[in-house]
Amino acid sequence: MKNIIKISLASLVLLSAALTGRAWTYADGDALLIFRDGTHDVEFDLGNVSQFTGLTSGQTKVVTNWSFNLVTNTFGADLTINGDGVTVLLVAATTTNAWLSSVDPNTTAYNPGAAGLGSIYGLVSSVGLRPITYTVPTNATLQSYVIGVSGSGNAGKYKYASYDYIVSGGTYNAITKLGGVAPFVDEENIPGSLDLWSIQSSSSTPQPPDNLVGTFSFTANGVLTFVAGPRPSTIANATRLGTISTVSFSTTVGNTYTLAYTNKLGGAPATWPVDTTTLTGDGTVKSLNHTNSATTEFYRVIAH
Repeated sequence: MKNIIKISLASLVLLSAALTGRAWTYADGDALLIFRDGTHDVEFDLGNVSQFTGLTSGQTKVVTNWSFNLVTNTFGADLTINGDGVTVLLVAATTTNAWLSSVDPNTTAYNPGAAGLGSIYGLVSSVGLRPITYTVPTNATLQSYVIGVSGSGNAGKYKYASYDYIVSGGTYNAITKLGGVAPFVDEENIPGSLDLWSIQSSSSTPQPPDNLVGTFSFTANGVLTFVAGPRPSTIANATRLGTISTVSFSTTVGNTYTLAYTNKLGGAPATWPVDTTTLTGDGTVKSLNHTNSATTEFYRVIAH
């Protein structure tokens, strides 16, 4: 018989970050929030990416240590695709890991290897450090730069420190894919949402997949919110044959999934027993089985 499926999501915990005043002091692993329209880049150093990777699944963080006014003062009041056509992205990198935003559904594991990860690190760290080298005027309180991406002579003297110039190698090509190093588009229109992926690099076989750290949402009036963890699964089907129930559901590449179950509703979902069988998502619909003798049972899919 087909069972009733109910997905229980973790409670959302609202966290807020205080705006802190400090000079631009980029360090490896800092998350760079970048707005661009092809004429200027507005770049913010949000601090270490652990503020996003360190959250538990389901936690929500409203990102406030940047300035929407600086963005609109630079590009105009209407940032949407029908207005000024501004896009937004977020990147971070160390010598051993990288985090890239993405608007594409990542349905395959992307492992760049040591050389590819080194290329990502080189580009991201250059975006963080080169404005200092070129003494680009900065807003120290906001940890931000406004940089023109082109021009000649005095008008274009800072362009070599811009995100557009650095990631494209001065060609202004493939900017939306980190100069071609990333296999996916890493920027989104406003309003919109951005996935944040942890990019893996390993010599092991099989290669470890990327991991979805969480999702940013950006409203037209400048509210930037991050929700940690994988997206909730959508139940595709549930069947029962003999004592074996099979639940099919959507997955996200790199995240692991288990089934929680109960034959009596009313208790807190967090107290439901969890089947020990796990699987790793690959972006397609996958299935988990559970053996039970109960005539009726309820399931929820847990993403880790």
